[in-house]
Amino acid sequence: MEFRMSLSRRSVLAAAGALPAVALLAGMPADARAQSRRTYFVSLQGDDNAAGTSESAAWKTINRVNKAFADGQIVHGDTVLFQRGQRFFGEIPVLSQPNGEARLTIGAYGTGAHPVIMGYKVLDRAQAWSKVGDNLWQIDLSDTRNYRGNTSSRSGREGNIGFLRISGKEFYGAKKFSIGELRSQFEFHSDPESRILTVNCADNPAGHGVLAAADGWLIQPKSNTTVQGLDFIGIGGHGIHVEKASGVRILDNHVHHIGGSKHLGVPEDPTMRYGNGIEIWTGCSDVLVENNRVYDVYDVAFTIQGGQEGNFLGWRDVHIKGNSVNRCSQSFEVWSRGANRGPEAGHRNCTFTGNTCHNAGGGWGQAVRRNPEEGGVHLLAYAEELPMDVTISGNRFLNAVNAYMYRHMSNRAQMKIDNNTIQLKAGQKLQQQRGELIEQHAAWSEATGFDKNSRFVIA
Repeated sequence: MEFRMSLSRRSVLAAAGALPAVALLAGMPADARAQSRRTYFVSLQGDDNAAGTSESAAWKTINRVNKAFADGQIVHGDTVLFQRGQRFFGEIPVLSQPNGEARLTIGAYGTGAHPVIMGYKVLDRAQAWSKVGDNLWQIDLSDTRNYRGNTSSRSGREGNIGFLRISGKEFYGAKKFSIGELRSQFEFHSDPESRILTVNCADNPAGHGVLAAADGWLIQPKSNTTVQGLDFIGIGGHGIHVEKASGVRILDNHVHHIGGSKHLGVPEDPTMRYGNGIEIWTGCSDVLVENNRVYDVYDVAFTIQGGQEGNFLGWRDVHIKGNSVNRCSQSFEVWSRGANRGPEAGHRNCTFTGNTCHNAGGGWGQAVRRNPEEGGVHLLAYAEELPMDVTISGNRFLNAVNAYMYRHMSNRAQMKIDNNTIQLKAGQKLQQQRGELIEQHAAWSEATGFDKNSRFVIA
């Protein structure tokens, strides 16, 4: 995400042998099997009026799952499983509150591809669109009768669109901040207050298979939560957002088609957009993010970032390892802000290791950024005000639009960056703010202290 110094805070399985159906799910975490009290199943063949506690009596929708969380029916110690090979529209913004050491698990059952948690709104109802000018069409997103798909957006976010996809293929991320700026096909303006979306289109957009990614977070794990084996797609905010939590496991998920909404938490900057793949905000500890695929994200794939808030002073034991990244504006971001430099402040024993990161800036987000010079890089660091015990090693950073790294020369945090593979084209910069090219990597490493034992490859 873009950083401003004035930035304010923005806003499996049942015990082994207990159920025959669950016993088939040997691939889920052992600790979830040991602690789970109840397992809830979700299938497109299900019924939201059913009990939800067996495959034969599964629920059908994410909205039913959200109601169960809101009613306190699902609690920590329980497990929610979506059927593999199926697609479920919605987002899961509020989970149960932690309860001692009990673990909540959100995962998958059955065989086939990861179940899809899809945040898109499907705007294919012709009668919902009104022509309001030459090539200008509007739809009211406050009325869920006007669209299909995700109807579980939080109030006030459904009208803040990050990008459009047309015919399920092409990204259109040219979000404009006034209707008068709309000039080309599928440029759009969305008003978070009125929740009106205006699209430039030669004919009724309903015939073009329009999918709209509205603001929101597809899931926000709390302490002692495992999210495993799911495919998160199509949201204008963050894919997965973690804050003020410990004991979180994010394992073997796909996170893609993310971001681009207006950042409502920074009202003084009305054109700031945001949206990260997996974000670890201030106040987190004992977090593992492993074996995930993150791609086509407006901002960064992975980030450990934020400002101090009350007693939440930093991060401890956050490990991001063995993941795959492609076509995000940046691959990994780290920044911190605050004045408390006590023993719990800043990043402590945080790592980004063994990840493979392709094509930084090669996706839709880079093409529509207002600050393209800050994208198209693998590593991103804005403010480094707090201690930064961060290790970045054993990664493969392959190809970038601009440079290997964006980091202000005044930053002095002692990150450990080494033993990586960095591949760029001939003549590309290693650091956006410095002059050394990849051919001069030895001089750059000597000057910065980074990547002295890394392998540099000219593509």
